[in-house]
Amino acid sequence: MEYRTNPKENYIVIDGYFSLDGIKSVKDVVEKRFENRLKTNFYNDFMNWSKAENEILLGTFRSSAAWPISTDLGCIFDFRNPDEFVYQEFKLIHSLVNGWIPAENTSIGNNHILAVRFESQIPEILHKLYEENEYHPKAPIGCLQLGVCCKNDFPIILENIKKSRLKSKNDY
Repeated sequence: MEYRTNPKENYIVIDGYFSLDGIKSVKDVVEKRFENRLKTNFYNDFMNWSKAENEILLGTFRSSAAWPISTDLGCIFDFRNPDEFVYQEFKLIHSLVNGWIPAENTSIGNNHILAVRFESQIPEILHKLYEENEYHPKAPIGCLQLGVCCKNDFPIILENIKKSRLKSKNDY
């Protein structure tokens, strides 16, 4: 599978994070949906995962990036104001395609639930996201949305977002 996309589109938009109750709810849904299905290593790894202090479970919109598990990321940015960003190393550790299928990677065009692990602490910007307390996302329209990407891709992503938004304004 090709994991690399065009660097200017190689990011995923996040709209919320899951509390401990939310994580339990996600695991309950995954377990129920896999009741009569073959359980893969990715399923077992996720179901046996316990959130550590430096890990967070995130809900996404349709992915424009395809990353394998263990991808090193390093940038979090405000999707509506991408000049506000944080560089901090983190790694993709779990991907639930369509929010319930544990997989080896993210896939373009699907919603995901992602678990990521930071080298140290979770940056404060992620705690500004909407907190999901159950499986079914309830983030209100207009809430904070963050993009996550590889640190090296961010300059081209930033330039592309700015050009795209400028073009949209000029089209009116």
